[in-house]
Amino acid sequence: MKHSRHHFDLKGKNAEEFVHELALKTFLTDWCFLNPVLPDGKELCDLLVVFDHSVIIWQIKDLKLGQHGKYKKSEVEKNLRQLSGARRQLFHLRTPITLQNPRRTIETFDPSNITEVFLISVLLGEGEDSFRFVECINEALVHIFTGDFAYIVLTELDTIVDFLKYLRTKEALIAKSKSLSIIGGEEELLAVYLVNDRSFGSLENNVHNALDADLWNQFQKSAAYKSRKNEDIISYEWDAIINRVHEGSKRYEVVAKELARLTRFERRVFAKALFHEHMAAQNDEPDCFRRSVSTVGNTTYCYLICDESVPKDQRQAMLERICFVARGMFLQSQKVIGIATERHLNSTRSYDFFLLKVPAWTSQDQEQMEKLQQELGIFKNLAIQQTEQREYPE
Repeated sequence: MKHSRHHFDLKGKNAEEFVHELALKTFLTDWCFLNPVLPDGKELCDLLVVFDHSVIIWQIKDLKLGQHGKYKKSEVEKNLRQLSGARRQLFHLRTPITLQNPRRTIETFDPSNITEVFLISVLLGEGEDSFRFVECINEALVHIFTGDFAYIVLTELDTIVDFLKYLRTKEALIAKSKSLSIIGGEEELLAVYLVNDRSFGSLENNVHNALDADLWNQFQKSAAYKSRKNEDIISYEWDAIINRVHEGSKRYEVVAKELARLTRFERRVFAKALFHEHMAAQNDEPDCFRRSVSTVGNTTYCYLICDESVPKDQRQAMLERICFVARGMFLQSQKVIGIATERHLNSTRSYDFFLLKVPAWTSQDQEQMEKLQQELGIFKNLAIQQTEQREYPE
């Protein structure tokens, strides 16, 4: 009888608790809604993840194998029907669903804001020897995860951005490929995806694809994988900052969402930059404001580090000015996010956050920005450095 490799992680937890715990680490508290209910009190699904314009509907079952080493067909189909029903309630019937979690206020789900929906059925417990990793019900594709793969994918692609990209890319592959068979588990497919720079490489051009077992094990044992995991350790400091935005911003969910748009690799790069500024600030004078800036895509990130003696209102005001100057200096960035904190690295340090969105930068904005820059000396002698970092360091 084949048991999950993560059988011991399930001890003392039921199937839902196991997945909920993983999901909260990957998608973070603000965007996870556990066991949302319909107006009549019936459960809509086991987990609803809502981030920006994307929704992931989860249904989780702990199943036992029958005498032929297969799950009972009716139980699997019931799980699929529940997912299809939840999708119908949300987007076809537009049933008003109230959402809440430990951090967000109570709100009503708005389907008009959603552009993509993913359905995931997680089947925990004893695993089948042969397993279909996708199903189709009512013209909707359902991703079928075993307990093993749920654990792997939620710990490997452990940001909302990385996880959603995998689902999109996998669905595009399935749409192109008439035949896709895997000996082993879906982790073999995940190995191909990660090795090919978050794509499926040559698989995308083949009509028929077959993957052998042990690709994932080989990938995990590689020096490149181990170096990436080691380098990623610092990136979880960025996750910790996201989880603290509610302490330092009245618009915390909007700001937190912007910070969460970074991939795991980008979080590593930005967390390193912030850490280096912290280290450099250790010898600063108490009245010194240490300012730095990083950019990615159309977003600029500003960091302000100062002494604990600086009043929070003064620190917040300085942060807002820095973000305004940065918007004028990096015209490709329509959004500027500011993070301010104390210079000493300890668990009690506080944060302030600021989000500036100015889609159209005017000549009046530029004039005001240049005046402010001259008066306060913000980024007047900014030393620009470009560093090349690799997700898989050699």
